[in-house]
Amino acid sequence: MSIRKVHALVCGYEVSDKGALTLNKDVGKKIKIPYYSWLIEDPNHTILVDTAVSVRWKELHPKPLADAYPPHLDYEERLDVLLGMLGFKTQDIDIVINTHLHYDHCGNNEMFPKARFLVNEAELKHARRPGWWDEGGYVKALFDTAHLKYKAISNNYRVCPGISIFPTIGHTLGHQSVVVRLEKTGLLVLVGDAIYLRENIETPILPGIYWNAEEYAKSLTKLIRLAKVNKATLLFSHSSEYLTPRGWRILKSGIQSFA
Repeated sequence: MSIRKVHALVCGYEVSDKGALTLNKDVGKKIKIPYYSWLIEDPNHTILVDTAVSVRWKELHPKPLADAYPPHLDYEERLDVLLGMLGFKTQDIDIVINTHLHYDHCGNNEMFPKARFLVNEAELKHARRPGWWDEGGYVKALFDTAHLKYKAISNNYRVCPGISIFPTIGHTLGHQSVVVRLEKTGLLVLVGDAIYLRENIETPILPGIYWNAEEYAKSLTKLIRLAKVNKATLLFSHSSEYLTPRGWRILKSGIQSFA
């Protein structure tokens, strides 16, 4: 049987105010925020966790979003191109897990019409009819199309042996994270936006963007505890730094693989 692997795919970046990631701290300081998608090679499935920012963002992003946060995306950073470097076509993906439905996590959902999408039920419902206070992060044209097949899930969900989903609400109403058990790495957690930066853990400090501060803090605490108890590796959606049982490491640009 082949060995399960997780590949970190860097799909460009945007320049943002650091205050969006660290509440009331370093406001006005501009930093590069990478976009990540995660490819899980499993003996029985080929799975993507998040689909990064759209390669068609100039067409699909509303003007206020495009002007405020224009993605920097070279051809070799396109999600379909990165998959090709690993020997996969978009039609090979049979499951897509969206940690949530903000524009930079579901941007290329349209590339995978043959896949089954696993999204938290509350997240899907809210993303289709967001409140005025958080509608800026949701772009319906990226995910709410008739040809995509969504399975609304709730609570803990087992995708297959060794891969599961669990709620980490706070960043959004229906945010979820993904746990993968690997032979060499051990337990690996794709946290999504439940943690942005190393600083969120070590200070600790909330981000400047959240749906519910108390729930975010609870999810952050839960993930830190999970990592300590299970000696897990935590990978974040907008930071090249990641936490291992042996300390902090840096993801290389392009593609990095875990087995």
